[in-house]
Amino acid sequence: MSILEAIKYLILGLVQGVTEVLPISSSGHVELMKEIIGIDASEGLLFLVLVNTGSLVTLIFIFRKKIINLIRDFVLFIFKKASREKTRPNFDFGLKLIIASIPAAIVGLFFQDIFDNMLLEYGTLISGVGLLFTGTVLIFINYNRFRNGYTDLNFIDCIMMGIAQSVALFPGISRSGMTTGTGIKRGVGVKTALEFSFMMYIPISIGALLLQVIEGLKDGFQVPSVYHYNYYALAFVGAVFATFIAFKLVFHIFQRGRLNYFGFYCLAIGVLSIALFII
Repeated sequence: MSILEAIKYLILGLVQGVTEVLPISSSGHVELMKEIIGIDASEGLLFLVLVNTGSLVTLIFIFRKKIINLIRDFVLFIFKKASREKTRPNFDFGLKLIIASIPAAIVGLFFQDIFDNMLLEYGTLISGVGLLFTGTVLIFINYNRFRNGYTDLNFIDCIMMGIAQSVALFPGISRSGMTTGTGIKRGVGVKTALEFSFMMYIPISIGALLLQVIEGLKDGFQVPSVYHYNYYALAFVGAVFATFIAFKLVFHIFQRGRLNYFGFYCLAIGVLSIALFII
């Protein structure tokens, strides 16, 4: 087992965790870091499964109480009429999550393989284009006046945020940036938009994870060497830790209305990514 390789995978996990939460694109940064530190982008599906699961596990842990209450009240609303007045708020919220997840589910089923092949063939060129798009959108959104309270969101807001999430399946486009930014643009409060954005991430990520696991079981999880299980475990732990830390910071970042900084950062990283591909 190489210490240098272990450090590389730990770095990738940390990058995945931070950039999954912050509005700067996890796919774009992981692809760029693979190029910079010299890790084969096509080495296998197991790495992608574990590193993405790290962020998912953390967010499920953070929202565990809300998730349990949502599932309980959703079921009670359907099967126990006497409790509907009490359980309606969580039922409506769950319904909004389902509606918001539909666009990304459709795009993922029909276009995810195309996006994956594009990323495999063109690497940092594709992710760089996505980062440029992300940066432009963040700068544009930053000129809106943010509402910091828990303003509610309606079903149209949910549909628009769901469409934004489907757009973010393109490599290099930030999911959290697109979804939260869309909510803010429509006048939803920062806290509400952020919480709904991360709750949206959970079902669509679970769906994507299941598809990856099914594909891996069918075709086999090819691992370059037995030592890579240790490397992947380090990447997983790094993603869990970094996601938790970034989540604690992201609310302050959005509330202060400093998205333009992240926008300019994404533009710079997008140009660097494209330049690396050309070189």
